[in-house]
Amino acid sequence: MATKNTKKRRGSVGWALGLSWLSTLLLTALAIFLMLLTTVCSEGFMRKQVARSSFADYAYSYLYDNFVSYGSSTGFEADVITSTISRDQIKADMEQAVTDLYAGNTAVNARENVKAEINDVLLADLNSRGKEVTDDVSSAVEIVADACRLDYANYVAVPLASQLYTLIAKMDRLVVPGVIVAALLCAVALVLMMRLAGSPRLGVRCLTFTFTASALLCALGATVLYPLLGLDNFSLNPASIRALVLTYLRSMLGSLGIFAAVYALVAAVLLGLMFAAHHQTKRQYQPNN
Repeated sequence: MATKNTKKRRGSVGWALGLSWLSTLLLTALAIFLMLLTTVCSEGFMRKQVARSSFADYAYSYLYDNFVSYGSSTGFEADVITSTISRDQIKADMEQAVTDLYAGNTAVNARENVKAEINDVLLADLNSRGKEVTDDVSSAVEIVADACRLDYANYVAVPLASQLYTLIAKMDRLVVPGVIVAALLCAVALVLMMRLAGSPRLGVRCLTFTFTASALLCALGATVLYPLLGLDNFSLNPASIRALVLTYLRSMLGSLGIFAAVYALVAAVLLGLMFAAHHQTKRQYQPNN
């Protein structure tokens, strides 16, 4: 009878250890779903990456050089043709492009306002210099302004907006249910693990292992996955878009570090409870002198 009970207990302990491994995977899956919810599905996250990637500085540098080139070939000073662009304007327009993306408006903004502003500035400059503005001159100025507009529209836009919005829409539909299902399965697995462990001491040990292993997996994802994928070697143009994409991916994967820290904190608390319980037990059974 004792042998039968011992085998039953060993079987329960084996199931408890198996559930501990399963809980580790479920906790990691929960962290990944939450990561996607707070990054890919979040407009605010992408807007932050626009600022973190120095997108406006990169775009301004390239647009400035292009505008100066257009101006030098048509007789306009650099400070005249570039007076209509600024880093603040570029940042604001890019943030608006992100807002439009999450609202489902994936059409590329033609930036006709940029063309109109540049056209007015160039015509005003010609008039201030006493140049006669004929129809031919006016048409030539419009061509220059349109070239500037086209560059601005290309540089200050979310790349592959249509495909990206499709991905975001799918994530919105799948991630929240994924979080709920992963959380419920994880809770069930942890409860069963504690019940099958047979003793609170073993149950706490299994819990500590589960959260420690999950913290390690999330930490690996946050620190190793990005360099392992070799994302820095991707060639993307223009440089402003490359900086934004790489910063976005780095921050997205790096956000797993938050969940690693939370899981590690829980594991540390459980470990502390284990040591405290062990110390208390040792003191109770220690003979009094």
